[in-house]
Amino acid sequence: MDEPVKTVLLVDDEINIRQSFADYFEDNLWETLQAENGEQALEILKTASPQGAIVDIRMGGMDGNAFIREAYEKNPDLNFIICTGSPEYDVPPDLKGLPRVSEILFRKPVADMAALEKTLSCLIRNHQKKE
Repeated sequence: MDEPVKTVLLVDDEINIRQSFADYFEDNLWETLQAENGEQALEILKTASPQGAIVDIRMGGMDGNAFIREAYEKNPDLNFIICTGSPEYDVPPDLKGLPRVSEILFRKPVADMAALEKTLSCLIRNHQKKE
């Protein structure tokens, strides 16, 4: 039996970061979708249904927090991992309370891509079991 296709949405304003994430996930048999800001990511979600999103926080236009809030409302089955280069960032209380937002916060540059993938896979798997 074939394993279902796993798809991840990469939301980051830095092309090099998005591409390095895409390269890693594609090498590990994920399909990737890329957006350079929250608005573009919301547009992608109108026609695509990824299982997870890796989201930067500080971006031009809609920031990552606002994107997660809006995307979660419209796509309640989407799982989120926050990945930021901001050392002072702390997850807002309302996002901490969402069951599909990972409790693990990743800081850029991500030294352990395997841990990022494992965290996303576990988040997806845990919520598939509950459905």
